[in-house]
Amino acid sequence: MTNARGPSSETLEETAGSDACVCSIGNAVEHYVTGILGLVATLVIGVQAYPWLQSVADTTSYLGSTWLVFSFAAIWLICWIALEVAWEWRAGRVHLL
Repeated sequence: MTNARGPSSETLEETAGSDACVCSIGNAVEHYVTGILGLVATLVIGVQAYPWLQSVADTTSYLGSTWLVFSFAAIWLICWIALEVAWEWRAGRVHLL
């Protein structure tokens, strides 16, 4: 296979209709660990930011609980992505610059 960097000795195996995960078990475990660490970080950040989040939620009488749930979900997603990128960068699989 030839790419922009030159010829490659890698071969790609494609299976038609396969729903199998292309990541190895180690990568899946790393993904789950970063998700759990992101949830823990969300709880720590959420406890610290809860008074502010509650004051913002009180301004909207109908969507207050939705705002809180959306905020915690967004914080978790941001923490998870940041930890995932940091883990992959530390492992040498991602080059940020």
